[in-house]
Amino acid sequence: MKTFINVFILTVIVSPVFSQEHTADNQYACKADEIAFDGNDLVSYQGEQVLKGKEEHTYEYEGLTLRFASWTNMDKFVENPKKYLPAYGGWCAIAVANGTLTKPDFSHFQIQDNKLYFFEVRAFFNGQTAWNRDPDINKIVADKKYEQLTQP
Repeated sequence: MKTFINVFILTVIVSPVFSQEHTADNQYACKADEIAFDGNDLVSYQGEQVLKGKEEHTYEYEGLTLRFASWTNMDKFVENPKKYLPAYGGWCAIAVANGTLTKPDFSHFQIQDNKLYFFEVRAFFNGQTAWNRDPDINKIVADKKYEQLTQP
């Protein structure tokens, strides 16, 4: 019952906080003409410190322009992109659970079950805090919603 109440509260109270910034035809939370994920090295999120990618380590993947801090990190990504790509195309995870595609702050993240999740933070709302109230249920809901949100 507690879990149902948490999901209900998130749906009713938090949903209006989110804004749908992109359309469902955009699988990723990055526009085609920008450096993806604010230029952060996706591989470095798995380590101790998030690093900015360098222009000389640029890689194009599924319409994304990615940058990496080193050739080593770029090679790791090329070898296994699914390991390093963020959940829900990089959209705010809690927003996805609430049925919207909202661009997150790429400095607010966590690794859950070896997967990278990003969160929106603005004014009085911290998406990561909301997600962590019940991460397992939020993941189940977000998985289903993301599939619906990204269908053509």
